[in-house]
Amino acid sequence: MDIKIGRGTVSNLRDIVDEMRPYKVAVITDSNVARLHMEALGDLKAVHIILPPGERAKSIEAAIHIWKKMISEEFTRKSLVIGFGGGVITDLAGFVASTFMRGLPLILLPTTLIAQIDAAIGGKTGINFEGKNIIGTFYSPERILIDPDFLKTLPPEEWKNGYGELVKYAILSREIYEMLWKKKDVDEEVIRLCVNYKIGVVKEDMREQGKRRILNLGHTFAHALEKLSGYTIKHGIAVAQGLRFAGILSRKLYGFDPAPLNSLLDAFDISLSLSFKPREILSAMKNDKKFWYGKMVFVLPMDIGRVIIEEVQENLILETLEDMLCSQV
Repeated sequence: MDIKIGRGTVSNLRDIVDEMRPYKVAVITDSNVARLHMEALGDLKAVHIILPPGERAKSIEAAIHIWKKMISEEFTRKSLVIGFGGGVITDLAGFVASTFMRGLPLILLPTTLIAQIDAAIGGKTGINFEGKNIIGTFYSPERILIDPDFLKTLPPEEWKNGYGELVKYAILSREIYEMLWKKKDVDEEVIRLCVNYKIGVVKEDMREQGKRRILNLGHTFAHALEKLSGYTIKHGIAVAQGLRFAGILSRKLYGFDPAPLNSLLDAFDISLSLSFKPREILSAMKNDKKFWYGKMVFVLPMDIGRVIIEEVQENLILETLEDMLCSQV
């Protein structure tokens, strides 16, 4: 997996594709990215598959639509898939590439903050099916081109979506935490730190059997919120609430001080008023794919730069949910 980070990186795409010499090329994107950025691909000859924006596009129906389109266009195993968009598109394009004819070469061009620092990195693919990312594969792209210039067109909600994952990395890495407080902004250096951190973890544990599980900090709670909201709550914003939940839970268990975590979330203005009942959230959590061996297992912060993976009893989870939701009233 070759990752290039830098302004104008996408201008190298045509040369990269020419070197790969694919029989045909499919560019999978959404209508927002197509409207704003399709010209960035230049004169690349490709079949454009344009989907509606949003999490609902990450579905088995969308995958079937793409597979049928590729069959009708006579794609072969020597063809190439390019995922051009945010995390929904990079996850979906990766899933399609990994399954069509047992695997096609894949290039990812992430266009949102959450995709550039997280979703496009690490070789996970997936679609939502009765829950978040329930169907998916581990499949590494040939190339990832991360061009920060794409972020110039992001609306405020998409910046917040990315900030949730960014704060997660800041809790996992003291270097990233200190960098964020120093800069209070996102630039190429911050993106590179997050990418390098995730690559380092993934190299040790590609298939999430051990250390890679720390990257799920805040995610079991987040996936429950996304599902309960019908995926109207964006992933990164849900992760931010999952981080708050993990902070409260860790305070109860180990005396963790969640103030630094909450201060960073507040600095990036990631707040959300939740209307779900504690037992609704708990029930949705149990459907998460991280619910190993029928046990509720969470990544919990112990300090900035240090987390543990811990089984937590259901009664304490419910108590923590009640405390968290009551504090919003």
